[in-house]
Amino acid sequence: MYLFGIVIKNLWCQKIRTLLTVCGIGVSIAAFVSLRGLTDNLEKSLQTTYRSRGSDLVVMEKSTLDIFASSIDQNNAVALKTIPHVRDISPALIYFYAIKFKEYFMLFGWEPGTYLFEDLKIRGESLRTDHDALLGVSAARRLNKTVGDKINIRGEDFRICGIFQSLSLIEDGGIILPLATLQKVKKTPGKVTAINLRLDIRDSVKVDDAQRRAISQRIQDAINQKFPDLEVKDVQNFISTPFTVVFSFTWAISAVVFLIVIMGIVNTMTTAVLERTKEIGILLAIGWRKSRIAWMVLLEAAIYGLLGGILGVLLGYGMMKVLLTFPAIEGFIEMRYEVIFILKSLGLSVLVGCLAGIYPAIKAISIQPIEVLRNE
Repeated sequence: MYLFGIVIKNLWCQKIRTLLTVCGIGVSIAAFVSLRGLTDNLEKSLQTTYRSRGSDLVVMEKSTLDIFASSIDQNNAVALKTIPHVRDISPALIYFYAIKFKEYFMLFGWEPGTYLFEDLKIRGESLRTDHDALLGVSAARRLNKTVGDKINIRGEDFRICGIFQSLSLIEDGGIILPLATLQKVKKTPGKVTAINLRLDIRDSVKVDDAQRRAISQRIQDAINQKFPDLEVKDVQNFISTPFTVVFSFTWAISAVVFLIVIMGIVNTMTTAVLERTKEIGILLAIGWRKSRIAWMVLLEAAIYGLLGGILGVLLGYGMMKVLLTFPAIEGFIEMRYEVIFILKSLGLSVLVGCLAGIYPAIKAISIQPIEVLRNE
């Protein structure tokens, strides 16, 4: 009988055990998929937000990991504009605010007329007065608001002058106010979260990618030297930096999850080997090599990992879909189904299964066929 056929027969004969083991693995893998998936999708949403605005560099407070904790003087924008190759500047203030109970929205404070507004598709009109507000399409839907309605923010009424659609889900779920107005609302006059820079080399056909990176690095070095209290990064590094800690935290949790998976498979496979001592002894007696017995056990463990991984991916994406409907995070993260991430999750699950099968495989090849036959 073929090796694979024996493995499938063994799994099928112990349906309840197989089902419970696969479910246990699936729940563990689902925790990893949902946690890592939410983190990856949030990072990609933020990358889309900044790239859609056409920003090349972002200046923020030095040594501040959390962008929302950054606070710099808006007057720095004037000096930054004098840096060679800096074409446009746009100070921005970002603020989390709960319009309704546990329904958080991101408030953006932008200076009217800056390049941040260029790619917005606005139904209605743009910001004109201090008490105008632009609502993203997702925010308008959640608040059930339309053009001309009023919205109250920290005790002040604002007229919804327009509904905008952006390339970024985060912006679509946010509210844009004039920068000076949000500074007043937040009680931080003259302060901004970050200053966005757009360089004059971004659309130049005379500059290749290597030159563009070199010029960008020179600009970053010049700004860091001229402004010791500020820190400038390209969009990729600006987004990735705070997620370094998040990813470390995610992997720490995942390590515990995978340890649980390994222990579960080891327990199941060891029990299966002990129950099949006679069968394994007979296979060894009729000429099966110990390496083939080991492969049989490892293949069974790998199948447990694969089936658990498939179930885990399905459960994980289901959990993500449910979590993204929660008011606290709705509108901030876009649901993405990425083939590479799914394949990596399945591969990781199979690898964990194989690792868990090592001890049971050693246990199986240590069986002495003569002892098994003597006891019969």
